[in-house]
Amino acid sequence: MMFREEINEFENLKFNEDYITKKGRIPILFTAPHTMEQLREDGSIKPSESFTKAIALYLNKYYDVSSMIKIKDTGLDSNKDNKDEFKTEIIRFIKDKNIRLVIDLHGSKKEREFDIEFGTMNNLSADFSTIKELENCFISNGINNIVHNDPFKGGAITQYVYGLKDVDIIQLEINSKFRDIENIDKLEKVCKSLGDFIKKYNDYINR
Repeated sequence: MMFREEINEFENLKFNEDYITKKGRIPILFTAPHTMEQLREDGSIKPSESFTKAIALYLNKYYDVSSMIKIKDTGLDSNKDNKDEFKTEIIRFIKDKNIRLVIDLHGSKKEREFDIEFGTMNNLSADFSTIKELENCFISNGINNIVHNDPFKGGAITQYVYGLKDVDIIQLEINSKFRDIENIDKLEKVCKSLGDFIKKYNDYINR
């Protein structure tokens, strides 16, 4: 199956659960908390962050990492400071499966001046070499406009995981220009960059 067809199929998969978990053997967990429309407290609608679900499912299938994906609006934004079952399950899964790195997938508007942003609580939530290796993988695939902690330093998921010992986390903001089925080459570059990083990270921890 061509990449365009498969990534679109992943994006359009339907699930009955509030969230789903896909297990992999490599100790990296990709989370995607904003894959659905959400009703804000003021009554407005927060749009879904398109293709974050598809990217997480694709990486689980082809790179043997784990993914936790929120499917339905539960009335709570999982990236806010609240008592939320999705965050609780992330922490439980990390502990049970000895996860060493979490990459929290988010989508930004196309008006943002970056292609990719790393939110790491001002470089506190992840090892510098891990951040640099991931950045280099994007650059190697032609995604060069990368910023750090401006404006997104990491939301509640990053802050919760940061409290765990020996677990790194990066909140990854992906501009909507790179999450568009009509710009499939850019979406494929994102998946390729993350796949390249997964291989390098796995090789490093298994030396």
